[in-house]
Amino acid sequence: MKISGNTFVITGGTGGIGGATAKSLTSQGASVALFDIIPEDKGQAFANELGVGEKAKYYKVDITNSDAVKAAVEDVVTSLGNLKGAVHCAGVAIKREWTNDIAESIPNFKKMLDINVTGTFIVNAHVADAINKPLNHPDGSDKHAPFWTSNEERGVIVNFASAAANPYARVLSYGPTKTAVVGITKSFSDFLGPSGIRVVSISPSIVVSAMTANFSTYFSDDLLKTATFPRVPLTADQITPTIQYIIENVGVNGIDIPVDGGWRLVSLKAGIEGGKDPRELAPGLE
Repeated sequence: MKISGNTFVITGGTGGIGGATAKSLTSQGASVALFDIIPEDKGQAFANELGVGEKAKYYKVDITNSDAVKAAVEDVVTSLGNLKGAVHCAGVAIKREWTNDIAESIPNFKKMLDINVTGTFIVNAHVADAINKPLNHPDGSDKHAPFWTSNEERGVIVNFASAAANPYARVLSYGPTKTAVVGITKSFSDFLGPSGIRVVSISPSIVVSAMTANFSTYFSDDLLKTATFPRVPLTADQITPTIQYIIENVGVNGIDIPVDGGWRLVSLKAGIEGGKDPRELAPGLE
């Protein structure tokens, strides 16, 4: 899939990875639709800073609202045209104070499920349907066309999971939601194969962003101890080359790509053996 001349929806489009993706894609000639929840004026100001004029447009959209996402995607098709995919960066990690009571995490788990999992399904579904609409509804009505297949590459969707997608320590609630993102990626890849739409996910380790800004040195220390290389948090600009690789390489489909420096966050035995549990040093329980 070419980047230049095509349009991509970027959720979390004004954030760390989303913002870096917008800059990367527009610098290569793409048009971008930025979906986020910051105020309209601030969002459009960011879009204007990309310096590509009408090729960048901001949409204040709650990704858990299917009707809102559908309406925004439809406007993208009308105003920017040539929609070829999405880079779905939006997500949340909610923390609470460390305790041994698991049930206290249920409200946070439900919210993360709604945003990280249901939101991923909604965005993927509406972007794919918009790309396929000329063939799914050739007469413009809601009537479904007969089942069809295509050998043409029609689109690509990039989802963001996490190193936490392979459940490890300290991610009681957040980790399983990112495991689900990998599952959605694989199921959508299979379902959209006949449509010529590829779906791939990326699982980064700790990335410097607003979501990680309040973390203590805990994760940096863990990266230093257990990562392979680099043993430091990544920057958003170190993630965007993988996004470009996925978009441009037609042979990459239905997989999750780790961008984690070989980091494997695990529970150390200190707590089990009676010493101080290293999890007590974490910013909070996810």
